[in-house]
Amino acid sequence: MFSKLKFLIVFLLFVPVWTAALAPPFKVTVDPAWKAADPKDVQAVLDSTILAIAPYIGNRHLDPIRVKNEEKGPISLYERDSKGDYIVLLDVHGRYWSQLAYQFSHETCHLLSNYDLAPNNVSKQQWFEESLCEAFSLFSLGKLADQWEINPPYPNWKEYAPELRKYLADMMKQDHRSFAPKLSNWYKQNKSLFEADPYAQDRSLNEKMASHLFKVFAKQPETWAAINYINLGDDSQDKSLAKYLKDWHDNTPVNLRAPIKEIQQQLGIKE
Repeated sequence: MFSKLKFLIVFLLFVPVWTAALAPPFKVTVDPAWKAADPKDVQAVLDSTILAIAPYIGNRHLDPIRVKNEEKGPISLYERDSKGDYIVLLDVHGRYWSQLAYQFSHETCHLLSNYDLAPNNVSKQQWFEESLCEAFSLFSLGKLADQWEINPPYPNWKEYAPELRKYLADMMKQDHRSFAPKLSNWYKQNKSLFEADPYAQDRSLNEKMASHLFKVFAKQPETWAAINYINLGDDSQDKSLAKYLKDWHDNTPVNLRAPIKEIQQQLGIKE
């Protein structure tokens, strides 16, 4: 009897909690050749991340995602595989679950944001999508920490929840992520840099903008579902941020528009 009980306890420690709960709203497949970590654990982290963000993405479902571990990541490729699955590359070596969740949620945001409809900075406003996805990854880490405090992938992973929070807190303390005194002036000063290079100054500008976006969406977390409606504008000669945000606003359901309006106001852009 004791040996059976002991076996059950050990078994439960290594079986994801959600196997008897809800499945993630879209499927992720992990490359079996993952470096320095068990692919099953990587799968558990990614599935858990999806479950953490699922309540905030408006019941959105995506085509399956293949995740590979490669140094040229993190990136979501525009080209899909032969089955039509998305291909996401993550650059994580070892069991750094915070970094893994952070990179994966950022790339998932790109998929949700219809990134493939505006490839290679054709809109001249890809910097904004990058900033938005950086903010979403910060939000996701907080929600994942909440989830792991109560329902981690494995019961013995509950102790990692504070590490997720620390990873988030440490990033938010970085000087380049501090708030711009006046966002509209800061944007005007960097406008040409953004339009030329979505990752200008090694993403430091994206990350500063992300701090502002993170704060805006924190007021109504359910409005993160608005990311499903960006990059849906018509292809016109007007490549301005004003047009880009107006298209986002107009394509978004009325109940999700509040953060978009606030972002327009903070950037000094009229509707």
